[in-house]
Amino acid sequence: MSDSENSPDAADSDLLPAPAETSHQWVAPHIAPTLVDGAPHYRRDQIETLRSRKAWKVRQRRILSETEPRRIVEKENGRQQELYSADQTLSEEAYLHHHRDAMAQRCDEWNASWTQLLSELQQWRDGLTDARPAEVEFDLLELIRQRGERLDARASLVSPAQKLELPLQETSDEPWLEALIHYRDRRDAALREELDAPDETLFDEVVGALRHAESDHPDPLHITPYWEYYGRFHKRYDARLFERDISNATRIRDFHVLFDARHMSRRFTLYLGPTNSGKTYQALQRLKQAESGFYLAPLRLLALEVSDTLNEWGVPCHMITGEERIYVEGAKHTASTIEMLALDRRVGHCVIDEAQMLGDADRGWAWTQAILGVQADEVSVIAAPEARPVLEKLLELTGDPYEVVETERLTPLKPITKPISHLEELEPGTAIVAFSRAGVLRLKGDIERHTQKPCAALYGALPPEVRREQARRFASGEAPYLAATDAIGMGLNLPIRTLLFAQDHKTINRQEYALTPTEVRQIAGRAGRYGKNEVGFVGTYKIPSHLIRRALASQPDRVRRAHLAPNLDHLLAIADFNDQRKPQLARLFTLFARSVKPDPQIYKMSDLEDQITLARMADRYKRLDLPTRFMLSAAPVPLRASSVVNAFERMVEAVADGEPLSIDEAMPGPRFQERQKLMGFEDAVKIVNLYCWLHFRLPELFPDREIAEARRMQLNQEINRLLSRERRAPSCARCDAPLPPHHPYPICDACHSQRRRGPSPYRKGRGGDRKRGGRAKPRG
Repeated sequence: MSDSENSPDAADSDLLPAPAETSHQWVAPHIAPTLVDGAPHYRRDQIETLRSRKAWKVRQRRILSETEPRRIVEKENGRQQELYSADQTLSEEAYLHHHRDAMAQRCDEWNASWTQLLSELQQWRDGLTDARPAEVEFDLLELIRQRGERLDARASLVSPAQKLELPLQETSDEPWLEALIHYRDRRDAALREELDAPDETLFDEVVGALRHAESDHPDPLHITPYWEYYGRFHKRYDARLFERDISNATRIRDFHVLFDARHMSRRFTLYLGPTNSGKTYQALQRLKQAESGFYLAPLRLLALEVSDTLNEWGVPCHMITGEERIYVEGAKHTASTIEMLALDRRVGHCVIDEAQMLGDADRGWAWTQAILGVQADEVSVIAAPEARPVLEKLLELTGDPYEVVETERLTPLKPITKPISHLEELEPGTAIVAFSRAGVLRLKGDIERHTQKPCAALYGALPPEVRREQARRFASGEAPYLAATDAIGMGLNLPIRTLLFAQDHKTINRQEYALTPTEVRQIAGRAGRYGKNEVGFVGTYKIPSHLIRRALASQPDRVRRAHLAPNLDHLLAIADFNDQRKPQLARLFTLFARSVKPDPQIYKMSDLEDQITLARMADRYKRLDLPTRFMLSAAPVPLRASSVVNAFERMVEAVADGEPLSIDEAMPGPRFQERQKLMGFEDAVKIVNLYCWLHFRLPELFPDREIAEARRMQLNQEINRLLSRERRAPSCARCDAPLPPHHPYPICDACHSQRRRGPSPYRKGRGGDRKRGGRAKPRG
């Protein structure tokens, strides 16, 4: 202690003498005093005033129950307060020794009560074998409740017993957990006894799930009330029985066995590689050599392109889609969309393109069906590398031998590190990608305005013929730039040198999702076409590029399960199983989606939501039989295009009435195209396609195929005209001089200056333009 601390000068108003032993003030023992004239002093904040037994107990000083207070004071609220002094308190150890006998008695009583409780638990277990679970459950819950009380009481005895070395029995959860297991076993055995010829596999599965849910409870001794457990078990068990029976009725577990292809020998070649790696060319070379064959494509545009290619190679080839047929005399090859595969026809070779679509929730079922069921001696499957796991699973099911040919990209992709900010920087051969029709049309207008050159446009809603014409304009250089959606990611071979992403998110059902590595790779892979460009460049337009670069560098998710959808035989089996004479098609679809359980390691159920909606529309017409309604539910109807849906309703009504419908009656009135011409024409093409689709299935009710095809050609020409129309560069409203980009006013600076300098021949009367509204307003 320093001299200054011991000096008389330190005795100021902040230091007080040490409290007397008889006062209710107290200083913690670890605090060192300050000596003033040899007497201990403490600062004010070191001296505590303790006004209750509890306050002393918190400081580990105990007051015996028989101790009288040093004094009693009256509080402001009129109540009396008992004050105790330090000399009336005991340390914790002294207090325990004072109460040793009483504490020993409490420990002995607790030990006896715990032993008695364990004995009662054993008696309960001994009587469990023949008892009904609902009756013994209450006794077990009561024992568990008493166990909790005993453990709470023990917690207050542990520390005193250790300090006084008093015997206190140890506890263990083991006998309680064993009792709980015995109860659950007895409970489940009672459930099994109630069932007639239980399915042991399903029983164990359901009970295992319920027990797992119980074990996840924070309380290890938690028990689901018996009757609640009873209800949950039967609900799940009955549902699983229904799923088993309906799966057996549809033979979904034997789906791969139901195809005629199981009676022939097939050999597969898997061409796996990224875009622009030559895998399609290799497969087509083998198809070319075959005596007969199929080419199965995801898009009508691809089927048409391959059909044209084979015909140019001297191999006659038909082209078949749901809405169109182009027959070539003497052809033994057919290029078609994959849904149009003829499973009953045998050929020498089949090419299945874009097989990573097995993982697509909407259309993946068609690839599953083609791989399992196509009757071809040799099958070439073209896919991205991430599809290898699911392809191998399917071929293990069928037992068909296969080889894998891995291809490498023929031209490298080079990321552009900095985003492109100005459209004037674009070089010919550049494509910019957005993810909506509006975004593409906006980009097209901006590019044409800033570069003063035409820009082609591609998006999913365009008819195939229009897409082909727009692709031709870009490939020929007539339109040096391209604005597109991810529609370019599949089936279009375009001479793109630089591909820029204008967005790194896409909106689905009003929710934004970041692009997956698979989507980025599929789109970016279109840059740098082999034979046209030595390298492909990938970057961004006005957005950060890190997400796109990271996606290109990362490994895409692997496709591990193939999608399944019901065919008519499945739905008829469900209808027979339910003994429904006039079943609702939508209900059969729903039962299939919810109850049929294929092997979850191999298959995944397709998204049937749109087909169920179309089925509900067909179900309203009671005269239609189930096969006809099933056919109508598969029609190409985009539900977001209300005009197309309305036309579909008119066509369904015509089928139900058995009355032929002309193409003019199927089309909407002219006013629906007036509001938005481009979108109106696009929807009109969809209606014509729907009419043609129905013609090939019900030609007597939809007879105007030739007229419809001529109408489609006119509509496509009109759409191409609208898309190819260049936007005229803005010009001055007075002198017609070109205005610079982003000029905010309708007149040029020169005309504006002339107005400020003097009168204009356009002014009338005093005050001129100001009387007519003042200065020119900004454009827009």
